[in-house]
Amino acid sequence: MEKTFEEHLRKQHSIWHAFASFCITPKQQDAVLTYFDTPENALTAKDDEWEDFFRLAEQFEFKETEKAAIRQVRERDHERAYAEVEAQGIGFVTMEDVNYPEKLRKTFSAPRYFYYKGSLPGERPVVAIIGARKCSHYGSEIAWRIARELATQGIGVVSGLAYGVDKAAHDGALAGGGPTYAVLGCGPDVCYPKGHKETYDRIVATGGGIISEYPPGTQPLSWFFPQRNRIIAGLSDGILVTEARKKSGTLITVSFGLEYGKNIYAVPGRVDDVLSEGCNYLIKEGAKSTVSAADILEDINAVLPGKKSKNNVQKCRNYEFLKNILATNEKMVYANLRLKPKHIEEIQEETGLAPENLSAALEILSSYGCIKRYGQAYYALSDETNR
Repeated sequence: MEKTFEEHLRKQHSIWHAFASFCITPKQQDAVLTYFDTPENALTAKDDEWEDFFRLAEQFEFKETEKAAIRQVRERDHERAYAEVEAQGIGFVTMEDVNYPEKLRKTFSAPRYFYYKGSLPGERPVVAIIGARKCSHYGSEIAWRIARELATQGIGVVSGLAYGVDKAAHDGALAGGGPTYAVLGCGPDVCYPKGHKETYDRIVATGGGIISEYPPGTQPLSWFFPQRNRIIAGLSDGILVTEARKKSGTLITVSFGLEYGKNIYAVPGRVDDVLSEGCNYLIKEGAKSTVSAADILEDINAVLPGKKSKNNVQKCRNYEFLKNILATNEKMVYANLRLKPKHIEEIQEETGLAPENLSAALEILSSYGCIKRYGQAYYALSDETNR
């Protein structure tokens, strides 16, 4: 029975992947599904049915190149094409899947599907940090600093891997132990800009994820970027703008966030600085003035059930305390560690845990003071721990 379900799920994924490979706009997708009802019907429809559709859908301006691409996709072996995606280590989720992020699912313009490398945010708190591509040193520095502060408190950071504030936010989160998530305006296997490949690779390697609604191999196009901004907003619990012009793509993400009911934060700047116009405007309109991660954390801590201030968390002292509060993975990691630091790869090899599960266990143990991190990849028991 389990195998049958897996086969059914894989078939559905192959159908949606084929539909995604049409590479048409969301409005065009809506038109196709309104006419054909399901992606499977669209894929199996005959040429004359598609000709009828194109005649009725003139207002959606399907180009001849798009029509030809749709015909080519329909003629492919869909399951083989999807197997090629799997072979690249790229995940795929639809809105019907249990691992589709719930925060994103609740937004009215959520993507029907998307691809990813690495892991997904799940239900962990996530803050979007966005801003100008051509930011000042100050804008980059404060984005890095706040992202790092959030990451050290177990808060995920999401951005777009673009120049300027985006990259600074990802790098800051990585410096704080991550995880961080990049939403791309191209395929999940295409690093754009190319010069950010090191950050791209580190995001995946440290428990974060690369997310895109565009099929592997898709090169960036200008209209992809405003579309991806709604995903950045949808995945977040709040959106921080560190620097932005008053009229900029950054404020598109903020607009999505406001529609989704997200908290908006902005870093105040000089009144005569053009890169601070957007932030100062947002603060004037009701965004929370933000100078450090503490301004964001107080809101997140207030709404999380059972969340306690770090100063009030009971510190780990002995195994009797541990066994009452820790899950199996956390107990396994705790039992593996010693006072002498171990590299994360050694811990993973000895425990056999998946990277995302190991990262989560290390984070929880750290929050209780059971373990300490040394540098970026070494962990040991806390001196205060008595085992």
